[in-house]
Amino acid sequence: MRKFITTILAASLALTGTNAFAQNLVAEVGFGLSDTRFDYTLGHVSADLYGGTLGLSYDIPLIEGTVGFAPGIQFGYFTGGEVSIYDYTKVGFTETYVAVPLDLNIKFPLSEDMRVLVFAGPTLDLGLTSRIKEKSTSMEYDIYSGQLSGYTKYSRFDVLLGGGLGLDVMDAVRFSIRYDYGVVNRNGGNLTSGVLKIHRSQLKLGVGFMF
Repeated sequence: MRKFITTILAASLALTGTNAFAQNLVAEVGFGLSDTRFDYTLGHVSADLYGGTLGLSYDIPLIEGTVGFAPGIQFGYFTGGEVSIYDYTKVGFTETYVAVPLDLNIKFPLSEDMRVLVFAGPTLDLGLTSRIKEKSTSMEYDIYSGQLSGYTKYSRFDVLLGGGLGLDVMDAVRFSIRYDYGVVNRNGGNLTSGVLKIHRSQLKLGVGFMF
């Protein structure tokens, strides 16, 4: 029995070495445009931010060469925006977050050295910092630990749904485009919870290096 178990373990390790570690790790850098939309009863305002992401993902083959599951982790930094919120005049935003995408992907070979990916899935998002700065006074506020004008708290947690397209070249470089939309209302406050809804969406272009 021990010999049988040892043989099975050795075979599993061999398969892991030949399949799971063949260009399955992707280190990606991306440029993104992020839109945080504040929907009121009578209208809305949007904070348009720009920034970048750094991340790693690992492709686990479900159907060899065709279908895979790719969990990952990313760090994002976004800044910009110039909108009026509550009794503030004009404010700018700076946000950082950690995200965990959980994607299913389907691969379509174009040639011996190129293939197209279609991927989609949820992304779990945890905000690290989110600061607003008043343009007129240069006063800054941390809207995660504090409150927006005494009305509402800004939630750190979000779940985004989305997907995109990728192009693998020579099992070495991956180019991708992705869109995600946050389905969680980031307004976690009390007085305005039924009046104000806050959602974030993001469009990102990425370049990844495959190992």
